[in-house]
Amino acid sequence: MKTVFFRLLLLAVLPFFLINCSTVPQNPEEISLKSWSHFKHRFLRSGRVIRPTNNNDTVSEGEAYVMLRAVLMNDRETFNNCLSWTEAVLSRKNSHGDRLLAWHFENGHVSDTVAASDADIDYAFSLILAYRTWHDKRYLQIAREVLASVLDHETALINGRLYFLPWPSRKNVTNELVALNPSYYAPSHFKLFYEVSADNRWIQLTDTTYDLLEKLLVSPGKLKERGFVPDWIAIDKQGNLRTLPGKPLVYGWDAVRVPLRIAADYYLYDDQRALSILRCFSGSFEKEFSSNFSIYSCTDSTKKSYENALFYSAAYAATEAAGSSIAPKILLRLRKCIRMNGNSFYYNSPDDYYINSLSWLPEYYLINKSKMTDTSRPLDSEKKLSFQWLGR
Repeated sequence: MKTVFFRLLLLAVLPFFLINCSTVPQNPEEISLKSWSHFKHRFLRSGRVIRPTNNNDTVSEGEAYVMLRAVLMNDRETFNNCLSWTEAVLSRKNSHGDRLLAWHFENGHVSDTVAASDADIDYAFSLILAYRTWHDKRYLQIAREVLASVLDHETALINGRLYFLPWPSRKNVTNELVALNPSYYAPSHFKLFYEVSADNRWIQLTDTTYDLLEKLLVSPGKLKERGFVPDWIAIDKQGNLRTLPGKPLVYGWDAVRVPLRIAADYYLYDDQRALSILRCFSGSFEKEFSSNFSIYSCTDSTKKSYENALFYSAAYAATEAAGSSIAPKILLRLRKCIRMNGNSFYYNSPDDYYINSLSWLPEYYLINKSKMTDTSRPLDSEKKLSFQWLGR
């Protein structure tokens, strides 16, 4: 009798399981379009990107993220609206005499004028792509001005090597550690900036990126690692890596962007240093895959589990590039984080601006991968990705 009951119960609930599996979105173009629809409806207000979970404030990185995405989605109206608001409100050209962006806006005014360098380079990157997409020289002019300010204010020469700082450097400061955020380093950005400026300092920053990641991932020394990089570190005057006071060594919400940035360099510029780094990440993700993805402490065995789309997005970027067999499974986990709201999609939570800003990137990669041409550069027996929006 019990056997018959459980069989009947299984037949009753089986359709629900089948529906759940079949409704996981699979089409990258549909995911890209419908998640963009949600993003614009929920987070955009007349060119300003709000953070609903932070009292509807705005940060410069949010403006840069949405402008980059607007170019990739060929949405010039959204791009121009965000550019206009950013230039009118966040640009420091009048307050500081440079072309960096103030970091924070809330309650109707700029509340923190300090610039965040990751936002500045993402902003410039989006402007250059916009110029190559829509051929408006105004975009390129603003980008070049921003890049000049970045080099002047957000880099520092330490023990013969040029470093990318997380914010404008303070003058005449000695005998202290310099903060570094590995996720701010974007070698594909730096290479594009060199193309439009011919300033060799961008190539130096590219080399610093891989020198830094090599030290963190391959030979971490005192900064004991587990195949990941920390959100924050510091460097002393001799160029030695140190812990940054007040910042634990964890692979968390900042560092999760590192695989995404390095994967971009690999696919856009075929840099084999990028592939080496991605293989290190991939090996760690493969070990982690049997359980939940986590925020790791880099100095001991403690970790905090984070099952969300952004961590899966980073893991997919690394494992796919490395040719790992778990990449399709991670992509499926990423897509299972998608929720439906009418005719739009969002990741995990409808109000989480950060996750919904970046988690869609593997879908854009897959769209372009499917459109590869015979002129794409080869990697072994595969064909390399060719992003048309770079104008390459």
